[in-house]
Amino acid sequence: MKKLLVILALALVLVPGIVMAQPPGCTWNGDPALRYGFQGGITAPGIDYATIYYGQQLYYDLGLQNAYMYPTWPATCNTACDVLDTFCLEASSAKGWTLASADPGLGVPFELPSCYIYWCAFTIDVPLTAAIGDVDTIVARMVYTKIVGTDTLCAPECGDCVEPTIRGVLPMYNADTLILTVVPVPPVIEIRQDTLTLVDQGQTQAYIPFSICNPNETADPRTYDYLITSVATPRIPAISQTGTIASVLGGGCKDVYGVIDAGAALVCDYATLTIIAWIDDPEQGLKYDTCVQVIHIVEPEPVPLFTVPVVTILVLALILAAAVFMRRRAVSRA
Repeated sequence: MKKLLVILALALVLVPGIVMAQPPGCTWNGDPALRYGFQGGITAPGIDYATIYYGQQLYYDLGLQNAYMYPTWPATCNTACDVLDTFCLEASSAKGWTLASADPGLGVPFELPSCYIYWCAFTIDVPLTAAIGDVDTIVARMVYTKIVGTDTLCAPECGDCVEPTIRGVLPMYNADTLILTVVPVPPVIEIRQDTLTLVDQGQTQAYIPFSICNPNETADPRTYDYLITSVATPRIPAISQTGTIASVLGGGCKDVYGVIDAGAALVCDYATLTIIAWIDDPEQGLKYDTCVQVIHIVEPEPVPLFTVPVVTILVLALILAAAVFMRRRAVSRA
């Protein structure tokens, strides 16, 4: 008897797609599977991970499929459960965060022919009260339905016809799990610049760069206002420049410049430029960043006239000119 139990256990391990008996009251016509889960690819064993910040909404496209056993499709989709069936999508949040799906909604029955995929827009909203470091477990599951009286209800207790469904060597499961960790809200603005910029003596229009950045890679393009000022020195006039920089992509930066006149400056003169940039963000309100950059007047480096490339080109030109001249002389003698 023990040997028989061992053999049955091994069969369940080695043949994960074995068709089990249907629970009472359940009808298996199709085979539910999350063809595409939270990670964007075919669902696989294990857990997916993502980060989120309070007040943020995450969006996923879940591919709900009445699955098939590859490569028998399209002649037959699943040798066990290969016909049209009615399913629904269920989801849970361990912390009670707001979950929603559109077309179909959560818990809304929908029909799906065998082999077909139903794309579902799935969203997760994290409350403003969430704390940094909070962790939530999100589970999305495609399940069968049962008719109870005149109602069609989700029936996760009905299990699955084939779990997992194997497509080639890739398994497809009817559920996927996502672990979300709350992280600090990314800033809406950041200024990056060198702490020191060298300016050649005698420049009347020296451009001092500042980078205004949209640090949140998932953010929409943003528009920033800025002001660049400096304090006058005996030989470097003060500046006060305002401007706007638009369409800074999420995760990207754009450069702005403070232009100073160092025409009368002496070597070793110093000046400081201060930039302040700001944005009135719809979610976080008025935010700004500021930085200070020092400029140092240096002696211009002489530009060598006869560098190795220049000398090489001149020699080649002289050789070619000499060859042409000698050829013309030879022709004229003939």
